[in-house]
Amino acid sequence: MEYFRNRNILVTGAFGGFGRCFTQQLLDCGANLILSDMPQAASAESLGMQGTAGQGRVVSVIPADLSTGEGCRALYDEFRNLGIGLDMIVYNAGIGFGGNYLDVPLELNEKVISVNLLSVMRLNALFLPGLISRGSGHLIYVSSVAGFVATSLGASYSTSKFGVRAFAMAVHGEVRRHGIRTTIVYPFYSKTPILRSRVFGDPKVSVMPGFCASSPEHVVACALKGARRGRLHVCPGFFSKLMWAAVRLYPVISDQRRIAGCSS
Repeated sequence: MEYFRNRNILVTGAFGGFGRCFTQQLLDCGANLILSDMPQAASAESLGMQGTAGQGRVVSVIPADLSTGEGCRALYDEFRNLGIGLDMIVYNAGIGFGGNYLDVPLELNEKVISVNLLSVMRLNALFLPGLISRGSGHLIYVSSVAGFVATSLGASYSTSKFGVRAFAMAVHGEVRRHGIRTTIVYPFYSKTPILRSRVFGDPKVSVMPGFCASSPEHVVACALKGARRGRLHVCPGFFSKLMWAAVRLYPVISDQRRIAGCSS
């Protein structure tokens, strides 16, 4: 996709399920990537991520703990030290825990909000002034179907993803006049490590067949296609589109599910 060629793109959560796919597909599109993830995450070299010959490249890998304001500031400062401009941010970093709200330790519920939502707000506060001054940019937010379908047994995760959707839409209303695009992506269950997140208590969780989970490669391909076309909302796959339509008729509440063959 020529839209991404030679653009400097920051990807958070770069070594998770979606993050690896964003990295590989953007490299194949010829992008220049700045990758960030938790300090203990693997390096880009160990992932074997290489763009097609003569196309994209990894400019830098910046370890950062986005659960804190200090970690977000450290990422911003390290990026500024690179001395390059920024064209796009993929807000992909995210964590989750399963179980009844009262069974999940409060500090972990708060960490979900910090990583999934507050880091997005903090990083936008840091990076947006530069994008506005340049008069261009693109912000891609990875939300979730749980961002518009309230999800029991995943209360903090659903809250964070509702928040990402609301925040992204509200900020879009403010920055579009500055030439900054916004794309929000709503994956359904996808075959990424978050399906194996820790579960607290003994919740009665139904099991869905494996075919209900989409591949992360497909989700990311849909996300990038939607971004290139200037779409604000991207629902990748049948089930995401189905739930998007359903909430237009009735406010849906759904329990968290396990996916056969994908969950712990």
